[in-house]
Amino acid sequence: MTIEQSAEGCLLGLACGDALGRPVEFNSGAEIESKHGEVTEMLGHGTHGQPPGTITDDTEMALCIAESLADRRGFDPDDVAGRFVEWLDSRPFDIGLMTRDSLSRIRQGEPWDSAGVAVWESRPEGSNAGNGSVMRCAPYAIAFRHFDAELTQISQLSSAITHADPRCRWGCVILNRTLANLIRNERDPLGTALKNTSLAPDELRTALTQVQDVITGDRDAAPFESQLATSGYVVDSLQAGLFYGFTAESAESAIVQAVNSGGDTDTVGAIAGAVAGARFGSASIPNRWTKEIEESDRLKRLAQRLLTIRMAIPGKRYTTMDDGTIVFRERTIEGPAYISPGEFQEATIGHRPHPAPHRTIGTAYDELTPATAAMLDWERRAYAVHSGRCSTYAASQIDLDGQSDRSQSALVPVPQYPFVDTFDDLPEQDQQRIKRDGQAAADAFVQAYTAFAGIRHSITEAETETIGIQRMDPIAGATRVLVGAFADAGEALLRRNESGGYDSQADIEAAFDVSVAEEIIASHPRAVYEVAEIFPQLASGTGAILDYITQLRLPQQQQTLTDTSPEDQLTDLRDKAHTMVGELHVMYESLRRVAVRHPEIELEKWQASTARSGGR
Repeated sequence: MTIEQSAEGCLLGLACGDALGRPVEFNSGAEIESKHGEVTEMLGHGTHGQPPGTITDDTEMALCIAESLADRRGFDPDDVAGRFVEWLDSRPFDIGLMTRDSLSRIRQGEPWDSAGVAVWESRPEGSNAGNGSVMRCAPYAIAFRHFDAELTQISQLSSAITHADPRCRWGCVILNRTLANLIRNERDPLGTALKNTSLAPDELRTALTQVQDVITGDRDAAPFESQLATSGYVVDSLQAGLFYGFTAESAESAIVQAVNSGGDTDTVGAIAGAVAGARFGSASIPNRWTKEIEESDRLKRLAQRLLTIRMAIPGKRYTTMDDGTIVFRERTIEGPAYISPGEFQEATIGHRPHPAPHRTIGTAYDELTPATAAMLDWERRAYAVHSGRCSTYAASQIDLDGQSDRSQSALVPVPQYPFVDTFDDLPEQDQQRIKRDGQAAADAFVQAYTAFAGIRHSITEAETETIGIQRMDPIAGATRVLVGAFADAGEALLRRNESGGYDSQADIEAAFDVSVAEEIIASHPRAVYEVAEIFPQLASGTGAILDYITQLRLPQQQQTLTDTSPEDQLTDLRDKAHTMVGELHVMYESLRRVAVRHPEIELEKWQASTARSGGR
């Protein structure tokens, strides 16, 4: 299945679920069975008394959103609200109470970002969290499928035009994240969508987590389905729609089951249809249904436009190269911004041939911003493609009309992390890169500590005499420094408050659980510059030990008092000292990479920490 089929399926599934459910809206499942047996065909008359295949406000408002996104090349809330008002003026036969009241306020001149809030605040609990915003939000998932941060923000803002309750706003977020994951063919689409939603209302999270448990097999589907509610309450509608969308074996089956469950059949059917349509693609939706829906071709065209247009991302800073020669004024829905490697070569180097980019990612880490690091990383990949060394990073040329021209130069997408504000907003591949760097820092820390323990605990008085060390003061002093410094670094980096020394690598590894380091660093960015502040002590202590042991010389005549020769003992000590120094540098370099890519790191504080540590 292609991404185009998934996007088309999402919008067509929404419309088919809406139209199939419209004639039996507000009927119970038993009433539907009594009147129709099982609804599998587009029916006329019934609720609202409309012809077969007639869509309702669910699809009509989704069309307003999709056309606004396509025409305005991005999210323009004033334009979306204006289209909603124009639709209200067309006197639709079906419209929710909160939607009608909010749009009426906007029509009278109230701003879009306060009208929905005012209506919500005027409603008592029980009538203030309807499903009128989740039913229409799917176009955002197609347009912003690669940009989780923007999709989260826009879903909430668009919901609040008419439905400002947190259950509605977060319902749109989770549904749109789920649809975006399906369209991108991500594994575990609902489970991933539920991550980083701690601010969402508990009732909503609990209800949708239960659906995820059914999907993963941790909860039995049959008894769960028997207690599903299909009311117009946003939590009920989302829970039921996602359940049917994910547990059915086809888009048709999902929509039929959702509609025949009764209740708010058009909206539950629309949600289930959008999910199952994105999951199985447009080919899974029966032609006999889409032929009945007048808007089918229009929905297909809009799905394609949302996949291929370039769109502005509101509120984002423009990004330039360090010398100002290239300005990226827009991102695309296929990646943040595209420029061909040839254009890069011309803009940054000129007509003269050049063997490689004039800057590399290794340039002065402590002087880099996250945006600069991203640009340097992109330069490396762009040059690799342009020079013919690697095609892995290339993407197909995208034409604004949706046509691919294979004769044009390949494109290299700019990395996304300069455009976000928090770690959770980063693309998955960049989150994983930061976690890997954090893991490398933790591994290096444990190896350095292991080497330190090997030095600290292997030098007894007898062994000191064996290898001819006359004065222990330098090592003793450095050891005292490192005992506290290693403990402080371990507490900051691995969240383990341990003091004192360890006799073996097993003891160290038991005290400092490296396996959780990547998550700790991702969750606690302060650890990065806390260790940077501690590093001068670590460097000083290890440097003292290395300097002292490097200059040790064995006496001319030496008695062997142990099974190991003095020469081997001394070599082993020197190796451990070198390991300490080397691993600490690996740790620090890994933390630098985290710092320049992690949007929550306070860059000035990091730079101050590196300055104090002498740039090591």
